[in-house]
Amino acid sequence: MQIIIYCMYVLVIKQLVIMLLIAISGFAVTKKFKFGKTEQRFISQILLLYVNPCLIINNFNIKFDESKFHGFIVALVLALAAHLVMMAAAVIIYRPKREQALCGLNRLASVFTNCGFIGIPLINGVLGNEGVFYLLAFIVVSTVFIWVFGTMMMGEKIDAGKILTNPNVICIVAGLVIFRLSIPIPEVISKSIVFIGNMNTPMAMILLGMLFANFSSSSRKSYALPAIRLCIVRHVIMGILMLCLLKVALMVIPDSESLARNTICMVTYIACLCPVGMSISSFAVLFGKDESYGALLCLASSLVCVVTLPLSVAIAGSIL
Repeated sequence: MQIIIYCMYVLVIKQLVIMLLIAISGFAVTKKFKFGKTEQRFISQILLLYVNPCLIINNFNIKFDESKFHGFIVALVLALAAHLVMMAAAVIIYRPKREQALCGLNRLASVFTNCGFIGIPLINGVLGNEGVFYLLAFIVVSTVFIWVFGTMMMGEKIDAGKILTNPNVICIVAGLVIFRLSIPIPEVISKSIVFIGNMNTPMAMILLGMLFANFSSSSRKSYALPAIRLCIVRHVIMGILMLCLLKVALMVIPDSESLARNTICMVTYIACLCPVGMSISSFAVLFGKDESYGALLCLASSLVCVVTLPLSVAIAGSIL
């Protein structure tokens, strides 16, 4: 267990250093060329509506396996339950009358994590390719809910037509069909999708650097306490809730050799405890909310998870 915890520390720190270096470059370029809200909004739209959908399609471009597919369905249901619990908790903890303008962002940041860039290498290192495959179920549910729940939290009305025609939702459906029917994607097209999808993390971190470049010192001071509170909610309270949920799940999910229920539960747990997702910053820009606060939440949560994530997994390993 100590070796696993050490490996997790190394993997988390490595990923955070990569993120930091890209964000610094985005900060420097923004300061040099005076990029503002127009550029921030453009990158946010490209990231959420073009790059992310390609990343989704790429994740499902794998060979079909019947037993894994059954496990994927279980992971999908478990991810759904996890998101519903976290969303309910976020709504209860953060009240509009107390939080006012920051309430929506706090609720989103409490639920949606950076389970892709942080979660994939972490789960791959601990649980292997099988774990990464089950992580796709969590990413699917997260992608759908962030557009439904996220739109509500940003104060916008849910338009079923817009949700169903959202490129991310369309690509989720297309990806599931491609995987289930083992539809081959021509190499020229698949490689193009891979290249575009790989831009997800660099663009998100460049956007983070841009947001910090326009972050005033007065905002840093006023946002310090709310950010600390959010980190406690994201990495402590949500962790406890997920531990209870997965304990129940292990009693409900049937135990069989063809179903890796322990792996599925651990994947869900790690994904839930990753830092605040970069999409929170993108949503703040896209919907005209406080993008500086959204960027601060991503950075603060990423730093905190260096300590909390490996420790939480160690605790879960002894309980689950």
